[in-house]
Amino acid sequence: MERIGYQNGLELDLDRLSWDGAAARPLAWSAWYPVSDDYPEYPPSLEQFFDLEDVEVNAPLADDPIFPVVLLSHGTGGSPESMGWLARQMAQQGYVVIGACHHGNTGREPYCAEGFLCWWERALDMSALLSKLSTHGPFSSRLNLECVHAIGFSLGGYTALALAGAQTSVEQYLEWVSQSGVSINGPREFPNVVSNIKQLQESSSTFRKAWSRQDDDFTDKRIRSVIAIAPPPPVRGFLPNSLKSIDTSVTLITGEADFEAPSTECADWLVAINPEFEHLSAGESVGHYTFLGFPAGNVSDELRHIFSDNPGVDRKDVHKKVGKLVLQQLCEA
Repeated sequence: MERIGYQNGLELDLDRLSWDGAAARPLAWSAWYPVSDDYPEYPPSLEQFFDLEDVEVNAPLADDPIFPVVLLSHGTGGSPESMGWLARQMAQQGYVVIGACHHGNTGREPYCAEGFLCWWERALDMSALLSKLSTHGPFSSRLNLECVHAIGFSLGGYTALALAGAQTSVEQYLEWVSQSGVSINGPREFPNVVSNIKQLQESSSTFRKAWSRQDDDFTDKRIRSVIAIAPPPPVRGFLPNSLKSIDTSVTLITGEADFEAPSTECADWLVAINPEFEHLSAGESVGHYTFLGFPAGNVSDELRHIFSDNPGVDRKDVHKKVGKLVLQQLCEA
């Protein structure tokens, strides 16, 4: 078994403000990476909501001169650790995996409406983190910027696609919502978030500035390939012409029993717009939350749905299958 290091930290994006407008935008991050067998053993993983398994906290990066990179974007209200199972598999294959905690939309800090409304800001988080961690910190000058991949789960899949050049129109999304019958109120983690838009537009210059960026092009030319796992309804806000123009390798991985991000409404639509996107199935009984990791301890009744799978589904087996699919796509990119 390859030794895997884990650590987290905080950067600041001086080009953007925190949602309260009081300071630079925080870019909290977590990383998984290879550790050399020559190093002494480091402490095991910190206490987390999700089980991180056998990682070593703050162990130094292995001695290889340079490493390929995976940027990892979590789902709505989540954290990089929710996809730690996949990060570990990537690190075992020699990748440095860097996950962002998207400000205002992560369980690592209090939720705020702005973080649940301005989805496109997440792409800027990933690009800024890559730039910062490639020049200073524990991975300085050790990241191969010619071999960078973006992987995201749920709203993180939206993030990864935005990094490839998909541009957003909230008006288009809301029009689709009105026609499809999908709830307009907001996700499970922040019900009725949409009702905050008018007040934020009136009271927050930070929100207004971010809202005005929704249709910007956030393409990061350093990204070689994109993998969107369970891409969610907000992808219906992507402008078709921007999707058609993507020439980066794109793979969509979905569960056929996913009612949070139905493939027929989301991934299938993306492929219909750009047939070059590859669409792979994780299984006919796989639901949305099967793509998340296992809990590290007891789970409250309120969160039990995150760890409940459909009959006949073995979450570990799904993780192994998806890990193999992801590695295959990275190797082919």
